[in-house]
Order: sequence, then structure tokens, then C-alpha cells
Amino acid sequence: MRSRAQGSADGRYLYEHIYLELRQEILSGKYRKGDWFPPERVLKDRFGTTHLTVRNALAKLVLEGYIERYSGKGTVVIYAREGAAAPRAAPRFPWAHVILEDLEDSNAALLRMLEARLRRVPLPVRISCHGGDVLLERALRREALQGGALVIYAPAQPSGAEAGGEASPGIHVAGGTEARGLGTVMVDDSAGARAAVRLAHERGHRPMALLCAEHRPGLQRGFNGEVAALGLPADAGIAAACGPGVEGGRETARVLLAAGCRAFLCASDEIAAGALAAVREAGLTPPAQGSVIGFGASRLARALGLTSIDPRYESLADRVVAMVLAAMGQGTLPAAAVTLVPELRVRDT
Repeated sequence: MRSRAQGSADGRYLYEHIYLELRQEILSGKYRKGDWFPPERVLKDRFGTTHLTVRNALAKLVLEGYIERYSGKGTVVIYAREGAAAPRAAPRFPWAHVILEDLEDSNAALLRMLEARLRRVPLPVRISCHGGDVLLERALRREALQGGALVIYAPAQPSGAEAGGEASPGIHVAGGTEARGLGTVMVDDSAGARAAVRLAHERGHRPMALLCAEHRPGLQRGFNGEVAALGLPADAGIAAACGPGVEGGRETARVLLAAGCRAFLCASDEIAAGALAAVREAGLTPPAQGSVIGFGASRLARALGLTSIDPRYESLADRVVAMVLAAMGQGTLPAAAVTLVPELRVRDT
């Protein structure tokens, strides 16, 4: 077993050395497309380091398209290419500025994951919430970029689309004065909504409603698309605006239950908790007599045994940090766009 310090004589981080060694093994043909890659614990022992250092090296291989990681299954080689671009001078960001709209339960979970990973890069972290104020969000972003920071944000509008366009359900990474670019990690809300509609349909619960406290175009698109794909009549899918949080979900669900609705896809776990309370208050027992599906797979969902769409925030945080590491190691922020497909976590309710 080899034991190495976290830094190295030539100034590179240990994860960078591990990344280069593993990449060379892929390029040399030791691992071919479709082969299973060694798991983290094996690589940790091989290089005599920590899980975090190995994870950072693997994250860079993922970002550059050499491997793909599957939760609970393992890591597969997906691509090998000849040669590699010459490294550029690595930028040194003074800090990372994380800018979010709010700190509701699912965002807070994502923030904890991002902050922990960034502090171990190591990179100082600042956090701001703009509360939906678009002008404040733009001012925070502009100030951070002018200061040379690495900006990680979930904007009201994607960069370059302030004059119009859909809100983007994802995290964007923009470089400071030393590295330009825009990396994006998106969550495919549409795919999550489709899976939820199929589950409610399999249980025979119709009509079904989509409860949102704000415009969620991806969820709406997937919801409407799957209702149509299943050959259901248009009135089998109801889009209903509701107030935020538990009380918003409860009040809206009460009205829809009185009209015969028996399935609810909710844009957050908090709204779903309210809808679940309304279903039970109506004397119905989920999942036999009604379906309630949240979004976020948060601690609240786990505590309630609530079925929820998991946006895979841990994978999202890993991809974001992989972009950061690439910028720090190669001197430029990759203008990559990564889309994550959510997973439906089916629980008792």
C-alpha cells in the first residue's frame, strides 16, 4: 500500500495525481468501455488516502466522460480517447459564492453537501439567499464575479436569458476573472414527473393533480406528457396552484378531494406533507385509496414515509465540485451541461 500526503512536491493535489494515473490506465486499454471500474474502497487502499480524495479524482473522470457512476451499483468505463489536452495554469479562486433563492428543506440539504465538499477542496465558501429578488440575485452574482470568485447559483433565469425564457431547475457554475465559462448541472424534472404519474396510474388513482406553489415548467411538461402518453382524458390531469408549504398543500388538496381527485404530485415534500394530511383527514388510507408524491426526498419525506421524487442532490453536488476541481486543475471552467435523471423513492404512503 502506498501512503501519500494530501499535497505533492510539484504543487498538484493528490486527487490530481490519482486522476492522471487512472486516466492513463483507461487510455492504455487496461479498462475498456463497459468494464466495471474499481470501487472507492479499493482505490482508497491502493493509493493510501481517503475516500474524499478518491471521490474527487473519480469526479474529474466523470466530468471528462471517461466513467459513469451509478448509485448502489458501481462505476463503469464509458469512454476512452487518445491523447489529452495540455494543462493550463490553474486559477486560484479567492472564494466560492453559493447563491440560492431560499433555504427550504431540499435546498438546505443540497447546500450542506456543496459546502462540505467545497471546504475540503479547499475553497472558502460564502452563502447568500436572494428570496426571489431577481435584481438582488444579479447584483450578488455580478459582485462575486468581479471579485474573481467562483459562483455557484440557481438563478431565476439562466445566464444570458434574462430577457425571457424558462427558469432553470439546476445549478450553474460561473468562473471569476481567471476562468470564464458556464457549467450547468440540471435535474430533469420532467422525467421525475412522468415516473410519478405512472405510479399513480398503476395504482388506479384518477384523476390526479399537480400541486405547485410556483411555476415549474419541467414538472408540468412531464405531468401533461405522461397523462397524454397513457391515453387518459385531458381532465384526468389537473394543474393546481397552491400556497407554499404544508398548509398550502393541505388546503388545496382538501378542495380537490371534494371534487373526486385521488392522486397528488407535489412540487415539494412540504406541499406533499399537507396533501397527505388532507387525504387522511378525508378518511382515506394511502397508498390503497390515494397517492401522494413529493419532490426532494428530504428528511421530512423519510420521517413521514412519503413517496418522493429524489432529485439526486448528492450526485448534483459531486458534479458541481468536479467542475470546480477541473477549473482549479486545468485553468479553465468547462462549459459542460450535465442532466441528472431523478429517481422515484417509493415508501409506505
